[in-house]
Amino acid sequence: MKIYSSQRGIALLTILVMVALATILAATIAKRQINTSENTGYLMRQDQSLLYAKSAEAFFSELLIQDSDNGGNIDHLQENWAKPMPAFPVEDGFVSGRLLDESGKFNLNNLLKADGSVDDSARRWFEKLLQRVGLPAELSQAVIDWQDADDETTGAMGAESNYYQGLDPSYLASNTKFHQVEELKLVRGFEGKNYDLIAPYVTALPEATKINMNTAAPLLLASIDPKIDVKMLEQELKTKQAELTYFNSVEDLWKLNAFSGIEPQNKTDAAAWLDSKSNYFTAQIEVVLSERKRQFTSAMMRKDKQVTVYSRSLAPFNAVVPAP
Repeated sequence: MKIYSSQRGIALLTILVMVALATILAATIAKRQINTSENTGYLMRQDQSLLYAKSAEAFFSELLIQDSDNGGNIDHLQENWAKPMPAFPVEDGFVSGRLLDESGKFNLNNLLKADGSVDDSARRWFEKLLQRVGLPAELSQAVIDWQDADDETTGAMGAESNYYQGLDPSYLASNTKFHQVEELKLVRGFEGKNYDLIAPYVTALPEATKINMNTAAPLLLASIDPKIDVKMLEQELKTKQAELTYFNSVEDLWKLNAFSGIEPQNKTDAAAWLDSKSNYFTAQIEVVLSERKRQFTSAMMRKDKQVTVYSRSLAPFNAVVPAP
């Protein structure tokens, strides 16, 4: 009788162990299925978000082409392309976005000519811009060294690969044009907050470009000459926008009171780089699906009434427009 009871105890224990193992196995399978389902859902949302972002790109491209057909050779902030795209509802979320004019900024790639020599008129304007934001004018030397093909420093604030190799972590100077404006963070003198001071006013475009007077920031235009009062200029520009007027030519800009009495050389330098047309834009697109936000930045070029997206980024930015 004792032997029978012992055998029953062993059998019961075996059954309990098997049940426990089966439970653990079932829980593991269920957990993996949940993880697989979540991962699949995440990938599906990513793909769906990208498709919505590309649809927004197509919308902005069509907007720019229509503007090119109807707006002539003038681009300004009262046009439809400059207005944020209203939040468009989609299944389980919405899509919003806006176009920013990169042609309204100082192009870092203007500092060197096609033959690799320094463009003095662009350099002088850039140095005055540096001073306007509170940075030393001599930092232009480091920006030029970052782009030029040689390994010889331009001046006391210049920096070539031998300087950057001494940093931790070390790296080499690009020795070519800027491909993204964020590269400026790597250039001597633009670390940390220094980059934040200049970033709103500069860009990095594939070719030399002029600055659109109608979309440029008041401070950028004020950097043409140290005598210009930024607040006075800002007020005059606000008045023009309120009156729905804009600059057709450089001569229209010089008519503003803020530009009276500026140095002839500064006026000549700026005139060579001013225009009223824009060809480069940044589309900031925000997609919200299942209460999860994804942001896309697309660099767009308009040429011959066609729009090309030449780069994309997933780097975050400030919210575009509020949710519907």
